[in-house]
Amino acid sequence: MRGFLRKIATPLATTGLMRRSTNIFDQHITGGGRLSPLMRAQLHSEPSLLCFTYNYLHLAPTTTAFVARRPYSSRSKLSMSIKDTPLGKSDCQHLLNGLDIYTIPADGDSHPLTLYGINSTDPETSLDKKPLKKQPLLLLHGRTWSSVPVYHLLGGGTSDEQKKNSRSTMEELLQAGGIQPYALDFRGFGGTPSDKSGGVLPHRCVTDVETALKWIAERHQINLDDDNTDNKQKDQLPALLGWSQGALVAQLVAQKSSCLISKLILYGSIYDSMHRYPRDPLYTITQANTTIIENQYDWAIEDFTIEDSIPHFPADSFAKACLLSDPYKAQWQQLHEFNDLDPARVNIDTLVVSGDQDPYTPRSALEELFVNLGRGYDKQWNMIANADHALHLLDERKRFIHIIKSFIGKG
Repeated sequence: MRGFLRKIATPLATTGLMRRSTNIFDQHITGGGRLSPLMRAQLHSEPSLLCFTYNYLHLAPTTTAFVARRPYSSRSKLSMSIKDTPLGKSDCQHLLNGLDIYTIPADGDSHPLTLYGINSTDPETSLDKKPLKKQPLLLLHGRTWSSVPVYHLLGGGTSDEQKKNSRSTMEELLQAGGIQPYALDFRGFGGTPSDKSGGVLPHRCVTDVETALKWIAERHQINLDDDNTDNKQKDQLPALLGWSQGALVAQLVAQKSSCLISKLILYGSIYDSMHRYPRDPLYTITQANTTIIENQYDWAIEDFTIEDSIPHFPADSFAKACLLSDPYKAQWQQLHEFNDLDPARVNIDTLVVSGDQDPYTPRSALEELFVNLGRGYDKQWNMIANADHALHLLDERKRFIHIIKSFIGKG
């Protein structure tokens, strides 16, 4: 086994990573680590199960861990990663400070998906190094901007001033205690490369989220092979939070695969039962519009609408970070797949949360969403005063974090 792993690590020799990588494998496999005999056998038969992890603390990327995954069908070696995206450029490295970067192959086509963690290389250890069973929480971004600017704004700082300026939701969730946050980039956003379609498809997003949830569950040693509906492991499954259009994706995941999540959080959901997305015509001769649209500063900053809710510096930093991570507008396609949304099919504990002055979430639409959620499960609706669409970045964001922690902590 050692010889096999060193053979796999040989191509890394020119980068100076071979020795570190081999030592990490030795720690996991020969040191009585996390890999079971079954996983060791799988590593022999499928080298592609190795998943690279990067830690971008202090602008210095280093390989910190290798993670073995359960084999899924049609798995192949990853050929792309975050390095092939705008976030892989040198001028974006400061955005990744403090994050652990994982590249995992998607179910079905093995497309590389980028997943972010924070203090997550050992998911069972708290900030003070004491053993702690943390509740994993997967965060989904919205229609236009990817996870790093949305959920890790000004995060990863080491000085007191940098920590004071941080608006990182991931950091604040981690510091709240008992939560291990992760965030996923959909295809064509941030650190996840586009696939050959060049578009973002709702049902494909759902499948990719399922891949991420399975991967997270394995890291936290949660057995997905058992029926979790009536045992304590159900409460240990990852919780799922989606923001804005990401809340629509999260709802579709809950409707289809509630067995993969413990709780659902629909944050700033743009659900509207009165809106039906049209299908594309079948036999038109006009070619699809493939125009590349550059994202604009004003588009990033337009969500901040309430006076004195956020200072200029973090709002300006958000807009600049968005343009670095997502310089071009992602092309959502086949939006008619969102017509499958049906609150009555959400059979899981659900939190609906939004700002009371969010222009994209009319109270009537949220009320219809909330009252029609599946019966027999806990549900909670919170409206935060003096907040708009991006309330997790506002000065009052601590209230948002408290609501999330309280909801996830219920068991």
